[in-house]
Amino acid sequence: MKKKYTKRQIQAQNTKDTIYRSAVALIEQHGFDNITIEDICKDANVSVGSFYNAFQSKNDIMFRIFKMADDYFETEVAARLQEGTTKEKILLFFHYYAAYNTERGIDFVKRLYSGKNNLFSTKGRAMQNVLSDILREGQAKGDILPSSDVEEINRFLFVTIRGLVYDWCLHDGEYSLTEATEKYVQRLLLPFLTKEMNKETHETKKI
Repeated sequence: MKKKYTKRQIQAQNTKDTIYRSAVALIEQHGFDNITIEDICKDANVSVGSFYNAFQSKNDIMFRIFKMADDYFETEVAARLQEGTTKEKILLFFHYYAAYNTERGIDFVKRLYSGKNNLFSTKGRAMQNVLSDILREGQAKGDILPSSDVEEINRFLFVTIRGLVYDWCLHDGEYSLTEATEKYVQRLLLPFLTKEMNKETHETKKI
């Protein structure tokens, strides 16, 4: 049975969504560190008290931004990665990662890639877990070298591709992030794939 919400609960959620949208717009324009709760409330046309009813702090806005990305990968992306070889799944995972950043817009992504934003280094995020599951499954199937540490591969790939996203930001998005990401991941995977997996990929390309 679908849960019924009271008018007060609906109004509270609408206010929270309004505050969030205003915060995201201001972050895109000025950067997270350059806006205050008062700025957000003024833009959203709500009181400071309403802000604290919806969020504990300004940092909660950033947490929500990252949680939405994690939720997207944990539900929608993971469901689309059920078919294909291990390499194909990893490439598709990072295709969605690049596309997600592209869809957010260059200005917004620039604001997220701040040296003060330590959420990128948070371990155990749902997004990272989706990739780890693919890597573990691939290792169990013999596609990834047994001597390779799955969590190290995960970190290696994410750190490198985040660096690529940062470079994309520095160049104002003048090249395709999805195309560049595929090229990088193709090369980054070579040391970790078994000879059989690399051979299979090479033969598929020839066909």
